[in-house]
Amino acid sequence: MLSSKKLLVFIFFLISLNSERVESFNLFEISLIGIGAGLILDQRFDNSLEYSNNYALKEEVFDKFHESTKRKVPPTYFRELPIQQKLRLIEEIDKF
Repeated sequence: MLSSKKLLVFIFFLISLNSERVESFNLFEISLIGIGAGLILDQRFDNSLEYSNNYALKEEVFDKFHESTKRKVPPTYFRELPIQQKLRLIEEIDKF
């Protein structure tokens, strides 16, 4: 990454120095060029941005939480229970 930054800066200086007409730059113009080039290079090689969305991540966490709080009873297990335990289980799930 660093070598590509240096290459772009070098190309920029070659283009700016390769003019047939000579114009003087004052200190203000030179500083603006330097600051602008620095900002452009910083934005171009910025790796801090992520491709994932914060809202989607939060929604995924909530979905996992709700999925973990669900109580699931397999039908084969439920069929084998006596009627009292079936009613107790239904009552507990309804309370939840």
